[in-house]
Amino acid sequence: MTLRAAYVLLPLAAQLLVGCNANVLGKFGGTDKAYPGAERPASEISIFQCGFNLAVLAIDENRSLVGETGSCSYALLPGKHTFRVSIRQSDVGGKWVQFNDQVVEYDLVAGKTYSLHASPQDKDSLAAFEIYMVDPVLNKFVTVAVFHCGKDMPKGHCKVGPPGQAKARG
Repeated sequence: MTLRAAYVLLPLAAQLLVGCNANVLGKFGGTDKAYPGAERPASEISIFQCGFNLAVLAIDENRSLVGETGSCSYALLPGKHTFRVSIRQSDVGGKWVQFNDQVVEYDLVAGKTYSLHASPQDKDSLAAFEIYMVDPVLNKFVTVAVFHCGKDMPKGHCKVGPPGQAKARG
């Protein structure tokens, strides 16, 4: 329970410390424009940030929009976006990396900042991960996918399951 609280509170604390328009733990260079045309005011764009324990490999199949865990911030137009991700979990034994990537989708609202995170469903096992979006509109963490990385999969490979397979948060 304590570990789960750390996964939840750390991204929020980082956003409060550095502001919503800064790269949370990465380059602190601000938010990169990732939409066509002229600059738009903050009220007309959505901010997406790379969260903890995952790498963003592409946004809307644009492979130039990438970021390692906690090190990206992109200004996107509001609406549904596709995020290609791979889990990057560090622990005492080293770094666990998901070899096959997965796609999750989320609908972003203008004027809001979102961040996508991964956490193991069981702190003692890397058999399943929950991918969740910190959603400021709903004011909660929304599970978008569950990755199963159990014994039936080759080491480092996972398959995605529906969000309904996530454990209830307590």
